[in-house]
Amino acid sequence: MTLHMLVFLMLVLGMCVLFSALAGLIGFGIARLVKAPVDKAIGWGAFVAFSVLTLCVAVLAVVVPLVT
Repeated sequence: MTLHMLVFLMLVLGMCVLFSALAGLIGFGIARLVKAPVDKAIGWGAFVAFSVLTLCVAVLAVVVPLVT
């Protein structure tokens, strides 16, 4: 793997983290919208964030060998 591909992979992973954080905030907001307590809403938001991050990493595990 070249240095350029490694830098690109790190940028994509960073974008996945930001995207999962945004999804977690949306999950938190939806949980609060349905009148969930704050501690439950934080749990739901964290579950969404980690699920989206896991999905992004799984997709990268399939896509990166195809690109290199």
